[in-house]
Amino acid sequence: AAGNWGDSAAVPVLTTLLQDMSSLVRGHTAWALGRIGGASARVALEQRLTIEPEEFVRAEINHALGLGIRH
Repeated sequence: AAGNWGDSAAVPVLTTLLQDMSSLVRGHTAWALGRIGGASARVALEQRLTIEPEEFVRAEINHALGLGIRH
């Protein structure tokens, strides 16, 4: 819903959700951050990409960053 809303006010909460225990939550969060865009969202995604253990979430992050690597 936050990604569809598109307001950058959601970025701080979404950044926190990138650390959720659920890979499904992290993947959806990456999608939302990609939809919202902006420097803060990009930084959060780039930082998470360096430590994300799940392939599916890394693919979502790459897609959100505009790299087009999605499975």
